[in-house]
Amino acid sequence: MQIIGYILIGLGIIDFLLGNFGNMNLTGFMGPLSSFTPIILIVVGGLLTRVGNQ
Repeated sequence: MQIIGYILIGLGIIDFLLGNFGNMNLTGFMGPLSSFTPIILIVVGGLLTRVGNQ
């Protein structure tokens, strides 16, 4: 679970950086929800890493 959580956190960071500085939308297929996907990925990844620790 921890590894999946870290992967999701990494994807969230990459999505945020590319969206803001690279003008690339990795999650454009999600429509209007794509503006929130970096936040969602980082939060879900953080929760998975916490569950993996316990």
